[in-house]
Amino acid sequence: MCLAVPYQVVEIIDEENCLVKVGSGSQKCFAGLVENIKLNDWLVVHAGVAIEKIDKEDAEENLKVIAEWTATLDE
Repeated sequence: MCLAVPYQVVEIIDEENCLVKVGSGSQKCFAGLVENIKLNDWLVVHAGVAIEKIDKEDAEENLKVIAEWTATLDE
């Protein structure tokens, strides 16, 4: 199973790369497939590649669903 996760842009490295974070984790992300990325944008990231930009509300809802789903794995 593959899962794409929303991350927030915290640093623009160059025109194709940025640093993104969610919670306490961060990673370098290839962002060359998504246009006009700015600081604090939310990106859906899969395998270190940004695949789309989403708004903050959608990102928060997706993270909530992911947290609820992963909590069921511990049961």
